[in-house]
Amino acid sequence: MKRFIIFFLLCLCAYTGWAQGIVKGKILDRQKSEPLGFVNIKVTEQGSDKFVGGGITDAGGNFNVSGLKDGKYTLTLTFMGYKDVTRQFEITPTKRDVQFKLLYMAEDAKQLNEVTVTGQRATMKLEVDRKSFDVGQLISNAGQSASDVLDNVPSIEVDNDGNVSLRGNSSVEVWINGKASGLTSDNRAQILQQLPAESIDRVEVIDNPSAKFSAEGSAGIINIVLKKDRKAGYYGSVQAGGDTRGGANTSFNVNYNSRLIDSYLNIGYRHRANTGHMESQQTSDTYNQTYDSDSKQRGNNFFTRAGVTLHATTKDDFSLSGMLMHGGGNSHSYTPYIYTAVANGLNNYQLDRINRSRTGMDMRYGEFNYRHSFNDKHFIDFTADLSSWKMNGDNWYQDSTVVVGIDDVTYSYQYRPQYINNHRKELKLEYENQVTKNFKIEAGYNGNFSRENTPQESYMDNTSFDGTNASEDKLFFNRFIYKQDLHAFYTTLSYKFGALSLMGGLRGEYWRVNTESYTWEQEHDASLREQPFKKDYFQLFPSVFMSWQMTETQQLQLNYTRRLRRPWGGQLNSFRDTRDATTVSFGNPYLTPEFSNSFSLNYLKQWNDHSLLVSAYYRPTTDVIQRISYKNQEDGLFYQTSMNVAKSVSTGLEMTVKNKLWRILDLTTSANAYYYRLNGFSYDIDGQTVTGNSDHNFTWNARMTASLMLPYDISIQTTGRYTARQVITQGYRKANYSIDFGARKNFFNKMFTLSVNCRDLLDSRRFETFTSGPNFTRHQINRRGGRRVSMTLTWNFGNMKQKKRPNKNQGSENDMPMDYNGGEE
Repeated sequence: MKRFIIFFLLCLCAYTGWAQGIVKGKILDRQKSEPLGFVNIKVTEQGSDKFVGGGITDAGGNFNVSGLKDGKYTLTLTFMGYKDVTRQFEITPTKRDVQFKLLYMAEDAKQLNEVTVTGQRATMKLEVDRKSFDVGQLISNAGQSASDVLDNVPSIEVDNDGNVSLRGNSSVEVWINGKASGLTSDNRAQILQQLPAESIDRVEVIDNPSAKFSAEGSAGIINIVLKKDRKAGYYGSVQAGGDTRGGANTSFNVNYNSRLIDSYLNIGYRHRANTGHMESQQTSDTYNQTYDSDSKQRGNNFFTRAGVTLHATTKDDFSLSGMLMHGGGNSHSYTPYIYTAVANGLNNYQLDRINRSRTGMDMRYGEFNYRHSFNDKHFIDFTADLSSWKMNGDNWYQDSTVVVGIDDVTYSYQYRPQYINNHRKELKLEYENQVTKNFKIEAGYNGNFSRENTPQESYMDNTSFDGTNASEDKLFFNRFIYKQDLHAFYTTLSYKFGALSLMGGLRGEYWRVNTESYTWEQEHDASLREQPFKKDYFQLFPSVFMSWQMTETQQLQLNYTRRLRRPWGGQLNSFRDTRDATTVSFGNPYLTPEFSNSFSLNYLKQWNDHSLLVSAYYRPTTDVIQRISYKNQEDGLFYQTSMNVAKSVSTGLEMTVKNKLWRILDLTTSANAYYYRLNGFSYDIDGQTVTGNSDHNFTWNARMTASLMLPYDISIQTTGRYTARQVITQGYRKANYSIDFGARKNFFNKMFTLSVNCRDLLDSRRFETFTSGPNFTRHQINRRGGRRVSMTLTWNFGNMKQKKRPNKNQGSENDMPMDYNGGEE
């Protein structure tokens, strides 16, 4: 009898569960037909406000609400910056499963006093695993470069040399369209400074990527997504502009899409004009040195990208795309180095240096992609790409030295050509299968093969200022050869337990590095060459993500990943470079990767017109790669190189808030407060011991972007930022701040757009550092550019009002409450 009762109760429970209904669907942006993640879903009983179920959409725009009894319901969709959407539906014994295949949400553009107020896309979408920034809405980006775009994104910083960091950490990967796309640590500063901002659709910041992604970059991944619209028909734009520094830009893009093909073509030209200023005061036990230097830079570059996708069948897509950059530039600087003797027996002297350079750059990238879709949640994707980057540089250094008390002037002339040649191949195979509503599996392979062969020469004349008697200086010849082969396999499993979602992944990477550095004698006599410096590694990189849907508007996520930072090519070259008259720089072939364990806790809360994302992170790192400086006791010169110096810990709290006020004002505020500790170190080099004291620092930075929509199709934006004092190796960097301002006006129903913006409105953007060692101190100020006002006019043409067609390759459409992997187009 007891067994019968238990069996009856189990059957009753099963019937009750079966009798419950479910409503599900997918939500897209009406203008772009892109999935909308984290839309609030609410189900209420018709005729009352009684809440019976809800949640938020995943990154693919999908939602499902289960546990509904038979009855009539109202489905309400709300998302900040969009109009609310409501739908009626009914659960009956014959229809337990209600599905809204596609629901569109439109931007909320309101009428005020019968005057049109221009609606604007939300500049940022908050998601727990990443933040996506619609940079096309930032007026200050008009006519700028990708470096300027990144510098306007919260959490990202770009210094005067174009180096990119995330949350204060320079160990970050920068991708284009979900792949490296030819960018390396050696060349990305130059490429980003020439990539036009108008070609960029959005920037994704993925601060703790899953095992699906490369483990490179302890701080995470910055993914630049280029524009690739899918509206039916043809359309495009022409843009031209200039700035008060003498820069100019123009671009043309056109798109054509049909049911059979999608295609696009972008062509752009940029003329760059800039100035720079550097100051330095340096003390030591022999000489104190000061200099004050001004420089000018000019450059031109041509950019084009094109692509076509063939929809061969309903399940098979073939794509070909490519990108090309060609450009060059020149620079000129004058630097007077003043040396004041502080030791007995030495004389004061002044060295005046004129530095001229001329560069030429070529970047080529080509990609083939094939995707077979078994269904909309089950596909296999293959990508093969080739890239090359060449940069030829000619540098002239002309020195004149005058010793106080001696009338004679000595001259020195140096000509140093360098030819950087970098080639890269990448293969990627990805498989994804949403096996059930709650279970998904992903697996894949990634192969990356990098090659570099860079020679540099030197010609010197110590008798004249203009190099009349210049001859080859064999001591400063160098050829650097770098090879790296990397193979990676990964698997991730995702499962949903009601409001709790779990994803675990494991990535294995094997890579092999060979480096060679030739002197002039080794270049001309192969028998003198040493064996290549070889290293190989195999490491596992696990990742664990846990997500809890607390309520329909709140989510909590805890995750862990293991990541690394590999030394890049130039850091491994032992050649000693004397281009800087004050410091000898060289690489270290014995460098090993640094490894980080990254933990983060994220909380997301959404209201109708407000959103809050709070992220806490903790990242201990071993074998930290740092630049160290020291004074050589034998020759009295300063040297700089990279070392695996010590351990470090980074921990912090980041908050991002979005507010929409009075329907016309959007505020995006972000603040990042973090603590950094670098252990002390002691290192033997060149017969002496270099030490660094343990250092720690609490610092913070904040920025706010205010977007105001006005009548008559006018909008204005202001962005302010502040970075507090920050610890660096052997010193610190002083606090800095800046403000950007922009305004935009549309004409003739957005056929024409005029943008005016001012970067560095207060002329305050600069980097000021203080460093010291056992026998030296140094204070440096570095500025580039300064205040700049630019104007850009855009003409839009074609059938611009056509709706987009959904892109079946845009991403996985799954019912999981989180997409842990970031976006890729």
